[in-house]
Amino acid sequence: MRDLSKKIELDENLIYRVLMHFKKFGVDYAKSVGRDLEMNKRDICEILKKLFEMGYLEKRRSGMLKRKEARLKKRVTTHPLHTYYQLSEKGENFLKEKKWLNLANRNALFYI
Repeated sequence: MRDLSKKIELDENLIYRVLMHFKKFGVDYAKSVGRDLEMNKRDICEILKKLFEMGYLEKRRSGMLKRKEARLKKRVTTHPLHTYYQLSEKGENFLKEKKWLNLANRNALFYI
């Protein structure tokens, strides 16, 4: 049986993967994110909650969402009981910083 008290460790790589999902698909909910990242729902719920508490994600009311905003949805309307998240400004800045660091590391290799 699975240990339910297992804590999820958030490293930069995991944060980057989750935030890139939201950058690519916009507004989404835990089950859909978990499917895309091949993680179980309980773990991804905990990760999204932590990222929300850290300020990387914002909650979005589901009553206002349409399929064009939540791109992975199969239905036109949203389920009112899901908690939807979207990238916050802090999350956008994290991705930009990560992108610049990767570019700087790649460019540094050319000068060696």
